[in-house]
Amino acid sequence: MQRRMFISSAVAASALPVLARGNHNVLLLGDEVMLAYKPGLLKLIGDKAECTFVEFPKVGKPDWAAFCSTHIYGKGYEVIHFSYGREIMFHESGKPRAAQNEIWGIYSGLIQALEKSGAFLVGCTTTPVRGKMAGYASGVDWAYGSKFKQQLGPNGVKVNDLGDYTRTRLSEMVQNNSNLPTKVGAQLMAEQVANAVFEAFNEGSDPNRPRILIVGDSIVGGYYGATRNLFAGEAIVYSGGTTYNEAKPDWKKIVDEYMEKGGERGWDIIQFNWGLHAMKHVDEDNKTLDADQPGARVQFPPEKYLQHLELFVKELKRTGAQLVFATTTPIPEDCPGSIVYLDQEAYNAPARKLMKEQGIPVNDLYAFAKPQLKELQIPHNVHVHFTAYGSEQLAKQDYSVLSPLL
Repeated sequence: MQRRMFISSAVAASALPVLARGNHNVLLLGDEVMLAYKPGLLKLIGDKAECTFVEFPKVGKPDWAAFCSTHIYGKGYEVIHFSYGREIMFHESGKPRAAQNEIWGIYSGLIQALEKSGAFLVGCTTTPVRGKMAGYASGVDWAYGSKFKQQLGPNGVKVNDLGDYTRTRLSEMVQNNSNLPTKVGAQLMAEQVANAVFEAFNEGSDPNRPRILIVGDSIVGGYYGATRNLFAGEAIVYSGGTTYNEAKPDWKKIVDEYMEKGGERGWDIIQFNWGLHAMKHVDEDNKTLDADQPGARVQFPPEKYLQHLELFVKELKRTGAQLVFATTTPIPEDCPGSIVYLDQEAYNAPARKLMKEQGIPVNDLYAFAKPQLKELQIPHNVHVHFTAYGSEQLAKQDYSVLSPLL
């Protein structure tokens, strides 16, 4: 299943420090991909934190004690967001810088060294390569990346699964024969990293304050930060994913993840959407495919979509939260790729009817955005995403619907 992963709040509470309120001191560790999304990330973080960026050493046997002494210890970082892996996966003389039997110890040593800083740790998975790239071997990337992710949760490190998030949107987010992001990819990566950092800030907030979970696709990633800001002092806002390329989504497992993320405190409100990835085109093996390619088909026709949406609602009711359904935002008429213009009312209209039957309020983001789409969406975009201004307007719409429910 291709979704963003979360560790349980119980693990987080026992293993991670409580953050002070106010402005924060954040360290971001990574590689050239991090530097590519750095400008967008700084805009999104704004004056909420002072951010420092440091590249990991590109060696096979890093000295973590020396690295942390130089760049981390004694500098007062409250949050450390780190992405590590490409540095040791890279092939030299036909083999990776670090052998497979060495990487577990390297990852473990890194986490132990970072823990000594006393900072709140967020581990970010390595983003994938699209096509062929010098020093790249897909099997090694997958094996090394999996072992890195396996180390995070059990060590109480919050997970930002940027690698999985990017893999499901590879042609949109990554340049061909490269690991560097496209312009849109850099924006989406910056949004995901900013959201992970904001959620780290949330961990130190008032536990008695109302808690809101907003789940959906990458559109949520765009407006989450602005929504969080609007609710400052009123509620704590988190974000999450749904499903992307799964032919038969396991809605129970998906909702179990939301409940695990909510911990004993749970959620007061869950706003949920599932739509754009139901409307996208896939091949016979359910892999994303441009709509104009032979064999392309819509992943979930309207009838199947409604059936799965009913199952999603049934599982969400187990949370005991006030549910709010957000309609799927508009697809522009000239949109190329796997998600192209179609009759979205064939999806949104039955969804609205279902929510009325179930007594679930609707945040009609489609109706809100449609009349002003040219002002809100990125012009000549290769997909369906919104400008910073557009995301701010969607956030205001969220606030107008959700705040009266607190």
